Amino acid sequence: MKEKEDNQRPTLINMSEAAAILGYQSGQVVKKLIKEEYLKHYKLPDSKRIYVDKKEVEALIRLVDENNNTPLKDDS
Repeated sequence: MKEKEDNQRPTLINMSEAAAILGYQSGQVVKKLIKEEYLKHYKLPDSKRIYVDKKEVEALIRLVDENNNTPLKDDS
């Protein structure tokens, strides 16, 4: 039962980490995704920093890949 609870908890990462996963250098892109409601944001008590769920960021990448109509090139 405890394992199931752990799977539901978000794995929080900061803006820089999320930007790196998405292939960007700046966290501004992540802020834009939050503003456009593609990502939820989280704040910890007594902190002004904003975090996002790593799984949501990774799911966003998969969503783009699944809807991409351009075939991927095979460079081999």
